Amino acid sequence: MLAFDSRAARVVWTVLLILLAVGCIYLIRKTLLIFILAILLSALMGPIANFVDRFHNRRIPRPLLLAVMYMALLGGVGTGIFLIGSRVVEEAGVLAVTIPKYAQDPQLLNSIPMPWWLEEYRPKILNFVREQFRTHAEGLMGTVTNVGKDLLSALTNIVFVVLIPILSFFFLKDSKEISYVVAAQFPDGSTRAFVEEVMSDVHKALVEFMRAMMLLCLATFLFFLAALGMMGVPYALLLSALAAISELVPVAGPLTAGLTIMAVATFAGYPYLGLVLLFLGGYRLFLDYALTPYLMGQGVELPPLAIIFGVLAGEQIGGILGMFLSIPALATLRILYVRYRKELVIST
Repeated sequence: MLAFDSRAARVVWTVLLILLAVGCIYLIRKTLLIFILAILLSALMGPIANFVDRFHNRRIPRPLLLAVMYMALLGGVGTGIFLIGSRVVEEAGVLAVTIPKYAQDPQLLNSIPMPWWLEEYRPKILNFVREQFRTHAEGLMGTVTNVGKDLLSALTNIVFVVLIPILSFFFLKDSKEISYVVAAQFPDGSTRAFVEEVMSDVHKALVEFMRAMMLLCLATFLFFLAALGMMGVPYALLLSALAAISELVPVAGPLTAGLTIMAVATFAGYPYLGLVLLFLGGYRLFLDYALTPYLMGQGVELPPLAIIFGVLAGEQIGGILGMFLSIPALATLRILYVRYRKELVIST
């Protein structure tokens, strides 16, 4: 007769509960994504709550003052994005029509610089490019047009325009109460203190990450718009917006944006490609070794290999959005690991 092993039963029960929890998370992943985006937006809007807590008088209720400032800021930012976005979509439509024409211009194609060892293959390469554009021109135009429509559709999506900002406001308004309720679920003593410290560290990391990402995007847009505009590169606004958005996706985003800018400048017949390449390389060095470390601070301290791994894994799990969320997810895991190690050192 087989004996009942209570320890093995507990292990099996724990494994089953973990699998059940993972399955539930997978089933409600879209809802969780909405709440995660709302939390990130509330972290970005954190200075509003700090300002209200510091300077509001008791004659005006805190939630009312917070709501007015929150709506004013979101309204201003949304209006700016819509105005710029409409012009970006317009340039994208023009580019979709004109690039195939550029590609069919023999004089332009013959003037594109190539390494000396490729010169003997220039006719074959140019014929291949012409054939590809002739075959896929209609698809290219449709793709660019659809991207613009999808962007406007996302901006007018009821979930992103209404639900996420509303949830973000509640997270912003009740952040202290939420933290207290979560910590209260754990027993007094070292366990509750550990949970409170982890929540505080994660909050600081998210705030630093969101502020840094928004400032990086804004700085990239302004730098690219000024530089490309002064150099006379065609479609400067569209390319600047592309470069700014690409900063939301580490590693892969800036690389894709740089290649796209060079390709557009080449096929638009811009004569000073070396100047554009010099700017792209110089700005990348400035961003990676000066601006990004300054903005990120110590809140999101991750090694480059971890970032690359997170980006690749995030793309497989959730596409572009997964690549963006991989950095805060890794930062949270790092905080949990560091705090756990400190607790082990203190307990020993």
